[in-house]
Amino acid sequence: MAYRKRVFLNPISLSLPSYIQAVADSSDEGTYVLGSYVLIVADCHRNIMLEFSLANETQRRLSLAKIDRLVKVVNEFRDALHKEAKLIEENYKPDGY
Repeated sequence: MAYRKRVFLNPISLSLPSYIQAVADSSDEGTYVLGSYVLIVADCHRNIMLEFSLANETQRRLSLAKIDRLVKVVNEFRDALHKEAKLIEENYKPDGY
C-alpha cells in the first residue's frame, strides 16, 4: 500500500460520521498499473467516491488534472469560508443587539 488514510472531520462525540478517506495502492516501483486510487468524502449519511485511474497514459493525465482541480477548488472554498466566517463574527448581531 502506497498510501492509506482516514481522517474524521467532526469530533467523535457528535456521533456524526463525517470523514475523508484516501487509498492509493502501490505500483510496485511503476510495474503495476491496475491499482486502486480512491478518495472518499463522507458526511453523515452521504458519501462520494472519486476514482483516479492510472492504468494508461490518458487516464494518468486525466486523473492528475482531476485531483489538481479538486485541490484548487477546495483551497479556494476554504479561503472563502474563512473570510465569510470572519465577516459574520465581526458584523452579525443576533436579535438586534
